[in-house]
Amino acid sequence: MNSDSEMERRARVIVIARTVYKVMLVVWGVAVVGMLIIWWSTTPEGYFWPVWPALGLSVAALLWGLALYGRFPFRIREDKVAEEVERQRGLG
Repeated sequence: MNSDSEMERRARVIVIARTVYKVMLVVWGVAVVGMLIIWWSTTPEGYFWPVWPALGLSVAALLWGLALYGRFPFRIREDKVAEEVERQRGLG
């Protein structure tokens, strides 16, 4: 059973991770808007290249968000976490 301090530490890590994710969504949005501005100001009738980096950023954001909010099909198994804790204890 987890102690209150351990539960608080885990909750703090989750809150930090979710906050960083939201900041990264804003950064990605700014990057996509920047690419659109570059495309529009240089070759508005040319090939619409911003679709490829925007698509890549969108897929990355989706997968990161699914994993972070617990809806990713691959779960973190507690036995793997326990194995890693034991491995780290052996290193110290």
